[in-house]
Amino acid sequence: MFEEVTKMANISSDKLNELIENKLVSEPSYVINSDITITSSLSDTHKVSIERRYFHPSVLQLIENNAKNINPEKFKSEFIENLLSNLKNHAYKAFAYGNVFDGNDNIDNGKIQNALEEEWNYFLKGVYGICTLNNNEEAIIDKEIAIKRILNFIEKKSNFLTNDEKIELQELNEEFNKSTSLFAPYQRETSSRGKYLDKLLKEFSLDNLIKEYS
Repeated sequence: MFEEVTKMANISSDKLNELIENKLVSEPSYVINSDITITSSLSDTHKVSIERRYFHPSVLQLIENNAKNINPEKFKSEFIENLLSNLKNHAYKAFAYGNVFDGNDNIDNGKIQNALEEEWNYFLKGVYGICTLNNNEEAIIDKEIAIKRILNFIEKKSNFLTNDEKIELQELNEEFNKSTSLFAPYQRETSSRGKYLDKLLKEFSLDNLIKEYS
């Protein structure tokens, strides 16, 4: 929560807001607004509105790294470079972003820059604080590729899974779970996990592999 983050990072609320505004820290992933009505035996009524902002735990490391950073563009550049490095070194990189690699493993710079710029914007908005376990460059690339591999599996699968396909699906499930969160219960059905992986596992009676809330 916002107040806890400022205490743990030993910074002021103004400083945290400044870091977010300067694109050095992600926005909160969840914002909860509550309207509370207080009544008493004196027959009076008082209404209070409360806003709570929740961040991914990695925000503390971002604050530590960027609290004295006066060059937001450098942070963005390094972030995108890390995304690209993780992509290039991934064993299944050809699945990412509609395949931005040619047959010689050369990358289409125009396509990839647009894709990574979009990822940067999602990161700043707090999206990957919801979607990924670690909310970092590696997790973002891992999730992108895991989803694309699952979509590829859905496209080419048999009506009745062969033994090899069942093994592949189990491996895809494990890879997806390494990088991707469960999502909040109200989000799960429409999330990538709910729309693709959960649905796929249910289709082939592999409900026991569906990751549950602890």
